[in-house]
Amino acid sequence: MPARLKIGAAERVITPPVGTSLAGYFHDRKSTAVRDDLLAKAVVADDGENVVALIACDLIAVSEELSSAARRLIRRRVGIPEGNIMISATHTHTGPEVRAGRIVRRNDEWFAETPGLLAAAACEAFERRRPARLWLGRGHEEGLAFNRRFRMEDCSEQFGTSEDPRSVLGPAGPTDPELGVIKITRGRRDPFAVIVNYTLHIDVMGGVEISADYPGHITEVVRAVYGPDTICLFINGATGDINHVDYSGKSPWPRKGPAKSTQIGRALGGHAVNIAEKAYPGKSRQVGAAREMLKIPYHPVTPELQQWERELRRKPKKKLTTNEERFLRGIAAWDKDGQVADVEVQAVRLGDAVFVGLPGEPFCVWGFELKKWSPFPYTFIAEQSNQSHGYVATWEAVGRGGYEAIPFVGTHLARGAGQTMVDAAFKLVRSLA
Repeated sequence: MPARLKIGAAERVITPPVGTSLAGYFHDRKSTAVRDDLLAKAVVADDGENVVALIACDLIAVSEELSSAARRLIRRRVGIPEGNIMISATHTHTGPEVRAGRIVRRNDEWFAETPGLLAAAACEAFERRRPARLWLGRGHEEGLAFNRRFRMEDCSEQFGTSEDPRSVLGPAGPTDPELGVIKITRGRRDPFAVIVNYTLHIDVMGGVEISADYPGHITEVVRAVYGPDTICLFINGATGDINHVDYSGKSPWPRKGPAKSTQIGRALGGHAVNIAEKAYPGKSRQVGAAREMLKIPYHPVTPELQQWERELRRKPKKKLTTNEERFLRGIAAWDKDGQVADVEVQAVRLGDAVFVGLPGEPFCVWGFELKKWSPFPYTFIAEQSNQSHGYVATWEAVGRGGYEAIPFVGTHLARGAGQTMVDAAFKLVRSLA
């Protein structure tokens, strides 16, 4: 085992100029103001044999173009191998688009500068490496996250309860209540960095102001306790079918907007501090990383989907649902039939914890599967890592419909992509143990 562990942390502001379009919806929203800055936050850990970097960004996603450029810069400047760098997005819906050719136009002038900002955060964290200790803990947090897919009487599934509320039987899946925290200190002093992991989709704020959404409020709480220079990384879990809406209608809290974002951020931030104060020192001082590039087919245009398209085109337009309209637009524009995607799956070890990087929005159950079979005491999912491949639904969900699982709308890869990714991640995690 390495004799000592050296860790550094740093951050950079990555806020785009006002007027930049905001990503995440099916229509354009021009930003009108900056409610709070977007940040790229980095932790670099060195055990004397290996060096790894975790970078968490207040962005909708991480495109392969962005991660490749940032990784190259980091490798050239400080020598961290590209495969040892995990770049994840919080998935805020009040930030800019980073993927070319999407519904919302990317601000290419801002984007051109962004890889350098991510690299600057990681390189400064590298230069700040000093002997440090890892403290790990977890808590149980319910009442903020809800499964947003619902089972219908005909065995189909849908997003939310508004489309056909009379036929709704109940939630179609679980939530993950685990709130994981890693506190990083110099000896026994207050932390200079805190990593928070929770599973909750980030589309709470809404509106047209640039904002990190509830992770920004988590940072405010952590800094109020530990000081304004504390680096707080929020790494989102497997949120593909999870959001913040209590569909029962019984909640007294706002359903969306700044007040709801503040409530979630304060609740998670306060609980994270509670966990950090009770965390136990890690036993392992080892770090490492592993990744695999998978060849996964894009979703094919099957005869069944073509038949559905014909049926929908015969239907009066005013009777089409929103998802049916999206499907018709999606299949008409689909240009990847018969093609294969290069899909990166990654695992990064930080002492007794491992972060599993998946390149999209995996359903909650995928996180449970990885956590169940992981040999690490702490296993954290990092969605939207290094690439962006849409929702990673289960095989069953794709057959039952609902926004996230509709081909060419939410699902971009072939039906078995989720199992392929998780099986590969399972092997990577075990290789690091």
